[in-house]
Amino acid sequence: MLTFIFRVLLVLAIVLAWSSGSPQNSMAQDTTIQLPAPEKTGGMPLNEALASRASNRSFSPQALDDKDLSQILWSAFGVTRDDGKRTIPTARDRKELAVYAVLTTGVYLYNAENNTLTLALEGDFTKKYANSPLTLLYAAPDNKFGALHAGSAYQSVGLYCASANLANVVKTTGADELKGQLKLPDDYQVLVVQSIGHKG
Repeated sequence: MLTFIFRVLLVLAIVLAWSSGSPQNSMAQDTTIQLPAPEKTGGMPLNEALASRASNRSFSPQALDDKDLSQILWSAFGVTRDDGKRTIPTARDRKELAVYAVLTTGVYLYNAENNTLTLALEGDFTKKYANSPLTLLYAAPDNKFGALHAGSAYQSVGLYCASANLANVVKTTGADELKGQLKLPDDYQVLVVQSIGHKG
């Protein structure tokens, strides 16, 4: 009888250990990343940031910390006011822009309202983007407004990078790298790619 009970307890222990450590549960813990609140004061004076802004394709392998990640994404398309207005203008206030962050842990969609990243595609795709620790994908409808929105976002990020002494480069090369893998909103496509990191 004791042997039977021991076997039952052993089986239960194995099942519990397997379920708590299964890839599905581990992934569920990483599907949403809460970013720290962005700082809305300080930084380099605007004229100095404009004078310092430059393209730089040489990146250090050092990962960006959560503070920089939050500031970069907020610069791109973050909320600035209680009415939901953003750091950039959008035509008719329709906010038709999706910003994806390519990190070593996956590709994440930025949620400006909650200042979070939500996993959209699992896997390390940084090799597709010159191994930069962060690449932003700007996706929008392919209409006369989409490119304007993407351009406003990457310029805003470029100024933050100048202020924070980070390297960044904007390109259209690689815009189709995840085509067919990354599920985009209807009629959206990646228009611009911006790789970011510490200077190499």
